[in-house]
Amino acid sequence: MAAALPFIAIAGASAAAVSSLMSTGQQRQVGAAQARALEMEASVARRQAGMEEEALRRDTQRQFGELRAAGGQAGLLDSVTFGDVYKQAATAAELDALSLAYQGETQARGLLIEARITRAARPSWVQGILQAGAAGMGGYAGAGGTLPKGGAKSSQLTGVQVTGRRVPTTMTRIGPR
Repeated sequence: MAAALPFIAIAGASAAAVSSLMSTGQQRQVGAAQARALEMEASVARRQAGMEEEALRRDTQRQFGELRAAGGQAGLLDSVTFGDVYKQAATAAELDALSLAYQGETQARGLLIEARITRAARPSWVQGILQAGAAGMGGYAGAGGTLPKGGAKSSQLTGVQVTGRRVPTTMTRIGPR
């Protein structure tokens, strides 16, 4: 039974570490998907505002064409008052169209900022690895595993060859046997 204890402790620690890394990966994927959805909403908001602006401009042009034709039939085109009212109405209509475009762009930019914040709020892989290490150590200790009192100072590596990355060929056991 004593020989099975280290295996059980290591298996539990490995399961906890893998579970923690998978959770980090899933959180990152969810955050990325949420950010993409927000970016798509921003694109839709821009397109919708553009279509509304275009529709308003077409409708306004039609109305002003009818107004100009009616003013021409009534003989008011040369009237200063008619010209002033016509220009004032045209200016107001242009401001309405520009307001629609501005609202769409403001909404789109807000969604893009939210997407950036969502991407930045995702857990980093470094954080995930640290959490996995902590979960692994907790799982190891919870299953009865023990660590030496001196920490990692008692470890020794032998036969290390440097070939761009370190690969130990043998490692002495840490802790009691």
